[in-house]
Amino acid sequence: MNKTSIFLAVIVIILAAPVLQAEEFKSPEAFTEYIYANYAEENFEEVFNNFAAELKRIITVEDYLGFQQQNFKKYKLEYQEIEVSAAEEIDFEKIKDKFDYAQDFGDYYQLQVSYLLKFDHFGQREERSEKKVYIRKINADYQLFWDYQSAFNDDQDQTGAGQDE
Repeated sequence: MNKTSIFLAVIVIILAAPVLQAEEFKSPEAFTEYIYANYAEENFEEVFNNFAAELKRIITVEDYLGFQQQNFKKYKLEYQEIEVSAAEEIDFEKIKDKFDYAQDFGDYYQLQVSYLLKFDHFGQREERSEKKVYIRKINADYQLFWDYQSAFNDDQDQTGAGQDE
């Protein structure tokens, strides 16, 4: 192999590394941090790709992307200082109470996420917010649950707080 081939091989490995890293997480906290980092960077498709499988059968990626892009643009949303609490393992009944679409398989976790939310709603504002996040682990994969009904059906003017992911 010549130097050019070795250089190209190294570049391919470096570029593929983030894709490989995105598929395996060592903990529910690491997965949640990854989701919120992508959300804050407006990588909504990556967030959608990590939704629970049964949720992806209910809403389309186009609907989710449109909803999030509209909210971020309308309110000029910025998520900063994101902190994720330790995960608490919960039983399926707690998930089913909150997400009627959930199917019973895997291990379930609840985490608390806090962040500074900056937005424009009748002027620039910022507020500290907290949100409970619910995820599932199946084998080595984590999946996110999202309350799409309250987000899509809310007729009130929102800043986006509490409707993220």
